[in-house]
Amino acid sequence: MKKRVFVLFCAVIALVCSCSKKDVNDVPDDKASWTTLVKEYAFLDGFPVFDGEVENCQYREIAGMETVTFFDYDCAESVSTTYYAKFAPAGFTKSEGSQIYRKTVGDKVYTFTGGYSAKNFALSFSVDTK
Repeated sequence: MKKRVFVLFCAVIALVCSCSKKDVNDVPDDKASWTTLVKEYAFLDGFPVFDGEVENCQYREIAGMETVTFFDYDCAESVSTTYYAKFAPAGFTKSEGSQIYRKTVGDKVYTFTGGYSAKNFALSFSVDTK
């Protein structure tokens, strides 16, 4: 039994560490623009345009779900509140008590999660196929 659990654990770790469509280093760690990201990751076109700075961008694809995360460092809180305000007009529904927004278009579920703290705005964009 212990061997099976260990083998299963190793398989999951190998899957998580090796299923990325693109290498994390494909997007430079320096600043980029929203337009550049949309050209690289077309699913981002389903989200409102982000006007802030894109820094430390990371991409992952796991089990068919694509995710792009990045930060806007050293920004005013108004950057986050202005961005959050773009989601309702774009057809997203806000989850109660959090900054999680979702929208379904056809067979795709778009999810945005954001968080602001200590002058840093963290943004995560995901798309999953039903």
